[in-house]
Amino acid sequence: MKKFIFFLSVSILFFGCTKDKNNKSGEEHEVVLSRIAMASCCAQYLNNMKIFDRILEMKPQVYIAGGDNIYGDFFALAPGTPDYIKGAYQQLAGKGYWSNFRAKIPEILPIWDDHDSGENDATSNNPVKAAAKQLFFDFWNIPADAPRANRPSGAIYDSKYYGDDAHRVQIIILDLRWNHTPYKTSGPEAALTGYDTIMRPDATMLGEDQWTWLEDELKKPAKVRIIMSSLQFNSNYDGSENWAIFPLERQRMLDLIKSTQANGVIFLSGDVHYAELTKIQPAGMYPIYDLSASGITHHEGKIPTRNDNIRVGNGWNWVNFGIVDIDWNASPVTIKLQIFGDTKGTGSDGTLTQADAKISQTVTLDELKF
Repeated sequence: MKKFIFFLSVSILFFGCTKDKNNKSGEEHEVVLSRIAMASCCAQYLNNMKIFDRILEMKPQVYIAGGDNIYGDFFALAPGTPDYIKGAYQQLAGKGYWSNFRAKIPEILPIWDDHDSGENDATSNNPVKAAAKQLFFDFWNIPADAPRANRPSGAIYDSKYYGDDAHRVQIIILDLRWNHTPYKTSGPEAALTGYDTIMRPDATMLGEDQWTWLEDELKKPAKVRIIMSSLQFNSNYDGSENWAIFPLERQRMLDLIKSTQANGVIFLSGDVHYAELTKIQPAGMYPIYDLSASGITHHEGKIPTRNDNIRVGNGWNWVNFGIVDIDWNASPVTIKLQIFGDTKGTGSDGTLTQADAKISQTVTLDELKF
């Protein structure tokens, strides 16, 4: 459940896709990864996109496009048509700050959420998800023979690896929409009033094939594991979309991390139109951090209170993006989780430095071990 800014699209521009360096799935890179950027919730019809220049100033090696990278539904009221979704991508491609960013960023790892899957709060019965999936692949230049284009259930999850054995970073991007069990109620009114928890044992967010794949991934060696979940993982329940609506799925994730003894897991999330860092301490395992960076073009009026008891520091309710810095030279290795943004709502504040972080928390790999 998210507030949405109701602006009408004023023009449809050329598609203009550049060739990204992200079109192979599950591949390994020799480069030692030390800086990752992440953001979500980019309304293609808004013009305040100078914040993409701010991300480039930080010189990340990888940018994770964390969902709602365009808004392809009809303003949260009805699913978008294929032509409308294609037009949304065309409009984003025509934005100068975005096209400059896409040309200069070394690598982009994209995943979708509800709006770029074509329907607000989309679930497995989304009537336009197949068309939206193809348009997603077209825009992000993901070839038809890529593993993520040929998953058993149709979901578009993926993983990538960076660095040698001593510096191995695993980035997992989950698909929370393709197999998502439908809610008990649906439509714009249900999104506004909130969703009940779903306790059925067969209810799922990921689907069985994605769970099986994820178990295999978590068994693979890595020092740092970044899991991109388009919806908040740590969030408390208040009827809004997040993992708390599916308590059994959330517990299954924690149990899987524990059973595979997967050290170094940190969640990234988007969706909520504000930024925060949360921390939970599950029984019998290390603390789980969830860094939410949302939105890159628009924001909420205030930060909800649902996560007050698990939030680390203050939240940030203006336009923002996240940065994850890994210091391999520190002993023990450190991971700095940060949010950058500005108070003008335009991404137009001047050149950023580390001192400009709105949220910053450093953890060590020793803290993220069984």
